Amino acid sequence: MTKLSYSGLKYGESNVEVNVLVDVQNDWFEITHTKEVSQVMNKSTGEYITVKRRTLKFDVVS
Repeated sequence: MTKLSYSGLKYGESNVEVNVLVDVQNDWFEITHTKEVSQVMNKSTGEYITVKRRTLKFDVVS
């Protein structure tokens, strides 16, 4: 089971980091970008984050 952790600085806030966990084998997720923000949605759980465009990063958790 491979899980990814997406994180970044919350859009509209200063120095607030948010994250969302995605299981790439079982979750349906979507990543979108606009000029100012990036959004990662885990559509299986209903969780999402909206971050400043250039702060989005991900790490392999397992």
